Amino acid sequence: MDERVLIPSLARYLGLNPIPAQWQGIDVVLPLLERMRGDGAVVLIKIDGGRDLADNGPYTVIASGAPLKGEYIRAEMSSLERGVAKVVIEYARRCWGFVEPS
Repeated sequence: MDERVLIPSLARYLGLNPIPAQWQGIDVVLPLLERMRGDGAVVLIKIDGGRDLADNGPYTVIASGAPLKGEYIRAEMSSLERGVAKVVIEYARRCWGFVEPS
């Protein structure tokens, strides 16, 4: 599943400013990342020039910290937006009780 489509619903769920359905870049999701940081989470974005699509892509996004109770969430993707969305949505499920709209 491409979690990018869930980001606008998550913003509504959290009462944040609307996020357009066809969002791009990561500026638009900074309020979600800031909310995670406010919880005590650590979010790392790694851009690896030594990797390519054959290696799952050059972008790695990881969330860890106290809210995840020793666990972490990791995504290795060919798209930065997809990696960020995957980690943010999984964090929202585990820590904020987010459930995808049906």
